[in-house]
Amino acid sequence: MNPPEHHIVFTGGGTLGPVTPLLAVAAEWRKRDPHVKFTWIGTPDGPERLVVESAKIPFLPLSAPKFDRTRPWTWVIAPVQLVVSTIRAGRMLVSLEPTMVMTAGAYVSVPVAFAAAMMRIPSWVHQFDIVVGLANKLMAPFATRVSVTWEENASSFGSRKTFVVGAMIRPFLRFGDAQIARELFGLSAQKPTVLVIGGGTGSARMNERFAVIGPELVRHANVIHITGRGKMLTSLETLGDGYVAREFVGEGMADILALADVVVCRAGMGTLAEVVALGKPTILLPLEGQQEANAKALEDRGAVEVLKHVTPQTLLQSILRLVESSERREALSAKVRTVFPTNGDERIVHEALRILNLN
Repeated sequence: MNPPEHHIVFTGGGTLGPVTPLLAVAAEWRKRDPHVKFTWIGTPDGPERLVVESAKIPFLPLSAPKFDRTRPWTWVIAPVQLVVSTIRAGRMLVSLEPTMVMTAGAYVSVPVAFAAAMMRIPSWVHQFDIVVGLANKLMAPFATRVSVTWEENASSFGSRKTFVVGAMIRPFLRFGDAQIARELFGLSAQKPTVLVIGGGTGSARMNERFAVIGPELVRHANVIHITGRGKMLTSLETLGDGYVAREFVGEGMADILALADVVVCRAGMGTLAEVVALGKPTILLPLEGQQEANAKALEDRGAVEVLKHVTPQTLLQSILRLVESSERREALSAKVRTVFPTNGDERIVHEALRILNLN
């Protein structure tokens, strides 16, 4: 007789930051329980739908208010919007009949978590960034369990239901083949490879700077540049052999990461978890706010290089210094692997199954 089927509703989106850790949890859960069922509730227009559906998880959109600190006048109607979104989320949960709701943050998750609490559905909140986001502050009091990536957050939500698990990455990323990526893109084996990642929603400013430095950079290294959807520049596509620009990469990302000798990226935790797990020498160009705090935490540990004042020239110089120093790359690689555990998915699934089996 098969065990009872668990139906887990994941929720999050707007960017890929709250998405990639949950996809790692889903992959680990499927390994342990082939009967598990998943559904994802995300934003109507965010980048998450494609990656969620590529993981064979049904996707449902939900509009939810964002409590934007830079636009305080929108807070007047946000509570009304939140009530409406919570009612809609409740209707979804009634239809889905989940056994647990799991989130790693994002405003779209708040009404889902509130509805789950009212329906007494167990819920799990994971805090990925080192700075606790407002969405998680709102959801954590109603959560059955809260997990955190960083030791610094161990006491952020109360010790009774919070524990440190580290980070997690999608498991297929650990098994990339550098040679496959090199042959696919026709890249030289005599040059190191720089991987540029604009983030889940892309970065127009990063792309513009690489359009300026690309002709010089490609003389010293292969470059694979992931611009983000809708952020491609024609100039990036015409830099010639050795400079590969793509708006988005799916499962081929594992091979690209295996090939990368240096990674240049923002400081969203989804990407940071991957460079930590894979030990990639990395230059961070953080956005203001949470990303700056993430970057500083890694920089304080001597695990990455952080470029705070970014111009095309300072960017080029920083990349070339790392490209040309194998000793520095080896030192960063060794250090970054020690920042936090990267088997958080295993720890979360183990505890979640224990909770569900008690119910």
